[in-house]
Amino acid sequence: MDRKELISTEVFNFFIESHDFNGIPLSSLSEKTNIDYNTTIDIVKELVSVNVLSIQATGNPHIIGLSHYDQNDQIQYLEKARENSVETLAMIGGNKITTESFLICIYPSTSYLIQKRNISEFIDCPYTKQLALGEPQLKPIFFEIEVLERYFKDPRYSFNFKDYSGQISCEYNENDEPLLESEDDQIFLQSFGLGLDDNKERVAVVYLRYLKGLTADHQLFWKSKEKTNDCIMVREYYENTIMGNWTSSYSIFTAFIEEQRILNELSIKITGKQLFNRTFEEEKRPKEFTFFLIPTLENYNSFVSLLDKMISENINKKFFKGEIDLFELIKLPDGLVERKKKGTLRLLEEWLRQNYNSQEERFYSIIFQPIKKVRSERQNPAHKIHENYYDKEFSKKQIDMISRSYYSIKILREIFQKHPNCEDVEIPKWLENGKIKIF
Repeated sequence: MDRKELISTEVFNFFIESHDFNGIPLSSLSEKTNIDYNTTIDIVKELVSVNVLSIQATGNPHIIGLSHYDQNDQIQYLEKARENSVETLAMIGGNKITTESFLICIYPSTSYLIQKRNISEFIDCPYTKQLALGEPQLKPIFFEIEVLERYFKDPRYSFNFKDYSGQISCEYNENDEPLLESEDDQIFLQSFGLGLDDNKERVAVVYLRYLKGLTADHQLFWKSKEKTNDCIMVREYYENTIMGNWTSSYSIFTAFIEEQRILNELSIKITGKQLFNRTFEEEKRPKEFTFFLIPTLENYNSFVSLLDKMISENINKKFFKGEIDLFELIKLPDGLVERKKKGTLRLLEEWLRQNYNSQEERFYSIIFQPIKKVRSERQNPAHKIHENYYDKEFSKKQIDMISRSYYSIKILREIFQKHPNCEDVEIPKWLENGKIKIF
């Protein structure tokens, strides 16, 4: 076996035997083949030039990250590697633990893997197969957003989603046993994000490396939902996962929850009592409090019901006790008088009118009309007699409803904030100055 064949074989074997489709460090390759380090570089350069090998040199070179480099760039990195210095840090179990000043890892090229590798074991795992053939691990794969509905609706899965990214895993019982009995369904998707297709419709995006965490059955299911037209991921998901940057963008759903939390803090400062019975930050957030995965009548009605529970049904009647009458007297046709409880929205509007004077009647309509509409939509009996059906208009109606409701809660918060008792209540900068988005 000549030295070129020896090196290409060593690189190939290291890759296919590695746990995570890893490349072999250049210094280790020299050591394992017993070929001088600089001579190894020369041979690798030759094999790169004929598309047998490929290298990774920046970021985390132990995996093929974002892409394969241009051949000229690979040659330049290999030349730079001649200046590399290797320092032994320790010996553990007869193995040297080293650090290198300029680390390069070597891989078989994609074309070489297609030619040489037996991929029969990956026939039902299309995404594992792509990794096995040397495709970049951080390659984004786009899917119809409906692919997530299967996991969102099934309580045996933990479906954690916030703003523009999420995670899916199998739920376990108190005995640490999976709720899904079939191992084929016991999946773990470390991260998924949001994207947009060329029609500006939402899509799901997953990096190739995370799709490997799906079982064969689920890989085939996701493959059936893959998008073939042009798609892009939302900027926030890219910056957070690839660039490692914090973003100042938050979804309107997250902003709504934070406004509600602050309203409670302000109301306690003003009256000693909280305006809402509950708040929904962090783990208390209902997973359904997000945009639709599928715009259906059923999903729309469920969202309206949830929003009404978070607003109207969630208003604390004790907040008004001692300040306004909680009941109204209604004259009946027979001359008797009925003592009837006032609704929570009416109590809040009366309290606000009593404690905050506005010269414009329109001001109160801006606050209360949207949340009254939520209540009336929920109580509309017409929804109960229709068959469930799909209509993209439901997505538009949902966004309109949450946008108007958010604005109502925001105005209330700003009014409460003006009370002299609330001067020391800190409002998060992202809520005041950040980008509140509808992803």
